[in-house]
Amino acid sequence: MVRVWIVACLMVVMLAGCGQSKEKAPAAAPDYTPFLTADEGELQVVVLVKEKVQEETKAVNDMVAAMAGRFTPVIYDVQTEEGKKVAQQLQTDMSYPAYYLFNNQQLLAQGHDLVQIAQAAMDYSDRLSIGGKAAN
Repeated sequence: MVRVWIVACLMVVMLAGCGQSKEKAPAAAPDYTPFLTADEGELQVVVLVKEKVQEETKAVNDMVAAMAGRFTPVIYDVQTEEGKKVAQQLQTDMSYPAYYLFNNQQLLAQGHDLVQIAQAAMDYSDRLSIGGKAAN
């Protein structure tokens, strides 16, 4: 009887251990290549929107105009196939609107606040205009 109890306990421990060993593999880093700008000094903001696409487009275009074209916006509606694909590529957290600021080498900033992204674009452009270098 004791042997059966010991064997049963060992089986439970082994099964519990097997169940916990399945960990998720870390997600691969997003490939930002399709969103990078063609030339150094240029900036692009990718905007992912789920609702109020027209209002968001107007807000982004107004921000671009106010900033004298410091970045080029590309706006995607995540309810379309193309928008879903971009959201998946950028591995967004599904909270919209989402903004991603790119230069010709990398993602510079991301977030859910257009003003914060615009400030990052101004800081980057100002750094370049006074002889600074782009961050690698």
